[in-house]
Amino acid sequence: MVQADQLCLEAETVSYAILLSRFPNGPAADLFSGLNAALRSLKPSLDRCAKALEAPSASVLDPSRDATAFAFPRAVSWMCLHAGPIAAALAVRADFAAYARESGELLRALSDDGIEVPEAFREHYSVPASTELLDLAAAVVQEGFVERDSTSGRAASVADVLLVGLDGFWLFAAGDRREPSATAADQSIRRG
Repeated sequence: MVQADQLCLEAETVSYAILLSRFPNGPAADLFSGLNAALRSLKPSLDRCAKALEAPSASVLDPSRDATAFAFPRAVSWMCLHAGPIAAALAVRADFAAYARESGELLRALSDDGIEVPEAFREHYSVPASTELLDLAAAVVQEGFVERDSTSGRAASVADVLLVGLDGFWLFAAGDRREPSATAADQSIRRG
């Protein structure tokens, strides 16, 4: 999980910087700038967590063998290049809310099962999603839909892409290491 998070953090900080360069004005710029800063501020905590767990560096992961570890970085990278500000904001809001909820559930399950984890792990994964950033993402979505009177399903489909990537993250964290073709086949079955 920590290795996958290291990959995600790297991809997300770059992706939000790219989104900021694509949409440098208004609430979307505030959102992407805030996301970039918030995630960069998490790196020291994640590094402490990795050290406490003696986790191998994420650089040892091989995308040809550990496709699920790269699922979310692929999704967020695609989003930063193709999504508009509304779709990206909706996807980010869905991702942050789901990730915080699922991390909290993981911590509760570990505690309920009496599994001891380093304090650095508990501290890092108990950080709640920033309500300020969630609210800003919601404002970007609301403003964009009102301004454009958008009824397109595009924004929701981008959120789905990110959530499928997050599913891959959790599969990797659970020890489900798949090769790319197995992952692609599984996703096409789920969609079918």
